[in-house]
Amino acid sequence: MARIAIDPIRRWRNAPVQREVDSRRVLAVWKVVLGVAVAVAPFAVYLLQIMSYVQTEYAIGALRSQQARLLEQERRLSIHKAALESLPVVERRAATELGLEHPPASHVLVVSSSDLPGARSDRPGVTPPAAR
Repeated sequence: MARIAIDPIRRWRNAPVQREVDSRRVLAVWKVVLGVAVAVAPFAVYLLQIMSYVQTEYAIGALRSQQARLLEQERRLSIHKAALESLPVVERRAATELGLEHPPASHVLVVSSSDLPGARSDRPGVTPPAAR
């Protein structure tokens, strides 16, 4: 095994080397960075515009599909409304939920519009009974 001899007398110092800043090199690096930034800026703006366009297209597509769903729902609801407003359904619901019945024929009184007090006659020359 070999021994490393240590010189007891040191003639040097282990101090870090100080590098001076080369201003010409720094200026050249900044010029390159600025040139790349100027060259890439129009491309970056173009990408932002394309992304905005694509997002707008997606939003329009979503609104169109929502409009189609709402129109279909409106169509279904109008059909359901018409079914609920039909006379047989109304009479059936009145009978089952409210317990209403058709009145007997002896209780039905038919009145013409000319027999109503204060009614106008649509026919010329005929006066209502209240004015006679």
